[in-house]
Amino acid sequence: MSEVTTCTADTSEITVPNDGYPPLGVAGLSLGLLFTAYVLSFLDRQVLSLLVGPIRDQFGISDFQFSLLQGAGFAVIYTIAGLPLGRMADRYSRRVIIMGSVFSWSLATVICGVSKSYSQLFLARMAVGVGEAGLTPSAYSIITDSFRPNLLGYALSFYKVGVTVGGGLALVIGGALYDYFNSTPQLSVPFLGTLEPWQATFVAVGVPGFLLCLFLGLIPEPERKGVAVSKVSSTMEAGFSLKQALGFLWQRKRVYGPLFIGSSCISIASYGSAAWYPEMLTRNYGLSKSEAGSAFGMIYLVAATLGVMFGPWLAAKLERRGHKDAYVRTILYTSLAAAVPSTVAPLLGSADATIGLLWPTVFLGMTYLGVIAVSFQIITPNQLRGQTTAIYIFVTNILGMAVGTSILAAFTDFLFQDDQSLNYSIATVNAIFYPLGAALFWYCLPAYRRSVEEVGNWKL
Repeated sequence: MSEVTTCTADTSEITVPNDGYPPLGVAGLSLGLLFTAYVLSFLDRQVLSLLVGPIRDQFGISDFQFSLLQGAGFAVIYTIAGLPLGRMADRYSRRVIIMGSVFSWSLATVICGVSKSYSQLFLARMAVGVGEAGLTPSAYSIITDSFRPNLLGYALSFYKVGVTVGGGLALVIGGALYDYFNSTPQLSVPFLGTLEPWQATFVAVGVPGFLLCLFLGLIPEPERKGVAVSKVSSTMEAGFSLKQALGFLWQRKRVYGPLFIGSSCISIASYGSAAWYPEMLTRNYGLSKSEAGSAFGMIYLVAATLGVMFGPWLAAKLERRGHKDAYVRTILYTSLAAAVPSTVAPLLGSADATIGLLWPTVFLGMTYLGVIAVSFQIITPNQLRGQTTAIYIFVTNILGMAVGTSILAAFTDFLFQDDQSLNYSIATVNAIFYPLGAALFWYCLPAYRRSVEEVGNWKL
């Protein structure tokens, strides 16, 4: 028999189930498959950062135009598509949504590899964005309903490690693939024709997603937990409208606003650096594509992964010391710690020195990634989690991915007006946005503590 906590407030009765979690092995299988899907999404998304030179040469475009492929061309449609897909995650089968998403973005990635013009590649990147938009809202919801609160921070952080593993593999594998295809005199693929090395790289990283779709069907649909139930309309049990979701968030804007915008500031710095560091190592220090990819990719695979998992450990330690705002406080501390090394690293003047300082820089800079997801999942009713995640993605990707990649390129093209000043662009962005993000998290702390106390007693 399930135990419930019930609270009545005006016209709403809130019921929060405390059990019904699947066995840990089943939850672990779901997490492993979702993690694999997330890795592939970032592999397909980030491999573009290694292909700056050949794509610029083929289509005759500038850094800023290329940044639109990395940022706005992907992020705008990704964020817009995420809103209806997030609403669907609150109402329908999350497993089916995820399977359809993986298939869609894998197909779109292959289409990137057969693009014959800048406009075709731009449209294909938009299609990748539409496909990937369906994964995270459904994945967050499944993971939150599959793991008990004492394990949720580690589970969501492990899922978010997909960012670092996928981004790292994109650089390591992508660089190796490009060099391999570049050494092939003429590459001809059945049904696709003759491909340039950068095109073949896209095709190679897109194909594995089709196989993964078959295994994703093994994910069970866990019982929805933390559900807010209305006395007035039982239909509210199945999900709330976007207007209701926005109303809930607006009433708590002192919490969600700083969380989402502060996270966006960190994303501008981290996504921007991840998108342009491989090119900087090539452009400023003369490393080959595979050397730059391996160097930065290994940092992403190791240091960033450890940083993401360090986040829930530090949050748990702070929570044991009585901090109800432990998740937000963790991001505040690590953002402040990352500000100085992230600014200094690109200015050191040698590849070895820059790469050496990037290890602690990336470790600290990526710590926020898992704990930010937990921070707003635990203070949000179940029926709003998919939509809230989609809104979070909307804000952080419009600002983080679209602005982060393009503002770096804009600094290089329009402020410094020198391709060799890419390192100054990276340093400038980090010097601005890490402290700004930390200030927003500091501002959020009192309101976040009140939201933690509200959990299970939402007035909807």
